[in-house]
Amino acid sequence: MTRPAVDGEVRSTRGRPRDPGLEGRVFDAAIALYAEVGWAGFSFDALAKRSGVGKDALYRRWGASRAGLLRQTLEARWYGLEQIDTGSIREDLLALARMWLRLRTGPYGQVGLHMMVDTLRFPEVADVLAGYREDAVRQARSIVRRAIDRGEIPPSTNPGLVLDIVVGGVTNHVATTPQRLRPAMTAKMDEFAVSLVDVLLSGVKQAGQ
Repeated sequence: MTRPAVDGEVRSTRGRPRDPGLEGRVFDAAIALYAEVGWAGFSFDALAKRSGVGKDALYRRWGASRAGLLRQTLEARWYGLEQIDTGSIREDLLALARMWLRLRTGPYGQVGLHMMVDTLRFPEVADVLAGYREDAVRQARSIVRRAIDRGEIPPSTNPGLVLDIVVGGVTNHVATTPQRLRPAMTAKMDEFAVSLVDVLLSGVKQAGQ
């Protein structure tokens, strides 16, 4: 299904045939570029050089909307919460914790930091990412609401608090680990995810008794 245009994005259906591999190459280059330089360095000039896609092709596809391109890049290469629905609250939260650990320790781990800073500094980034972030929060909270509906956790469980504990726990764990201990941390990421989720669910269930 075709997604509506975002923030000035241009979708041309005339002229030369669209290169089917263009978007993938651009998204790969764009996520790497944004991770390195944030919004201040996220230009079509830099992206053209990095992706090997000419500026004319970038403008034909995205108009002048850097922000629209950034949002599409994040949708394609960053969050993927819509895929998390295993039928088990424990497995769903483990998938979320593992995904966030993988993102924060991966080659584009600085993306999350740039997003936080850039939405405060640049109104155009805040505007275009508002809906994206709201969608991500809504999808994440649905993990908890489905578990309540299945009777796995008490109805009084706060979805936002559960998600804050998982995402915040991972974020703090990665951010506060000294560089010299990073290899040990990455080797034990799955162990950390399991411990975090199990402690959280134990507390949630005890609170509902």
